[in-house]
Amino acid sequence: MCRVFGNPIAFAIVELLLENREMSPSQLVRALSRSLSRISHTLAALRLAEVVRYDSDSKMRARYRLKHPREIHQVLRALSTFVDSASPSK
Repeated sequence: MCRVFGNPIAFAIVELLLENREMSPSQLVRALSRSLSRISHTLAALRLAEVVRYDSDSKMRARYRLKHPREIHQVLRALSTFVDSASPSK
């Protein structure tokens, strides 16, 4: 899990999904200014880590959402607190 959240793109995707509840890969591409292949690769890693899940609509468009949003929010908050407290400027 730490390795997954250590990836800045994965971290950004998770933050966006926390804010927006669900997004398509093309929405993530636009929001993060990354290639579709990079976003897809990162989403696959997040699926493997059981962080995200996806659903397809009738037109076969994928929509991603967090599998455990409350718990993920708690993990991100704890990581942010740790990074803030470990910062050399404090």
